[in-house]
Amino acid sequence: MNTAEKRVQQSDALAQVPAIAAAWKMPDRGSKDQVPMAVLGTMLADGDASVFYQSLVKGKELALNMDVLFGLTSPWEYDGPTLFTVFALYKPDSSADALLAAMDADIAKIAANGVDEATLKRVKTQMLADWYNGLEGFLARADTLAKLQTLWGDAAVANKIPGWIEAVTSDDIKRVAATYLTKANRTVIDRKPAAMMAAPAAAAPAAKN
Repeated sequence: MNTAEKRVQQSDALAQVPAIAAAWKMPDRGSKDQVPMAVLGTMLADGDASVFYQSLVKGKELALNMDVLFGLTSPWEYDGPTLFTVFALYKPDSSADALLAAMDADIAKIAANGVDEATLKRVKTQMLADWYNGLEGFLARADTLAKLQTLWGDAAVANKIPGWIEAVTSDDIKRVAATYLTKANRTVIDRKPAAMMAAPAAAAPAAKN
């Protein structure tokens, strides 16, 4: 894991609104923390019912949307270091700092209190449905089994993943939230429209007069 937060600010000539990508290093594939992190990541940022969407988009209205990505594939198909990444467009009158602080507050609650059984059950049901739906098509199923065989050395992992998801507890969620979703383990890219970044620079000389 990182030992200190890394922040990068970028300018985007085509962007209409600012956006952040906040990424935390994931636990190793096959470790006891992999599946709880997959469940926690889904609970935090996957879909309109997720914690971040309800809190930051609908509640505090800091963000315009939320999305999540596990590496470049899925929480089951990675080898070596990978990232849990949350993407968000945020309002121009807000800031990356405000958005990250609100995310940290939501994470801190989970790290301290875990998650209620109803929410945990809903997230597990969502993940199981997504998993089974992803195996319905012949080509998609063949692709998934090939990846699992290559990475895990066992295509039968496809039949084990649902049980792994079902076994995750609130205490597991608390542990991985406190261990991995820390500020020190995070890298943030704050990408702003070029015009938005130029505005403060243009206003600076006028402020001195």
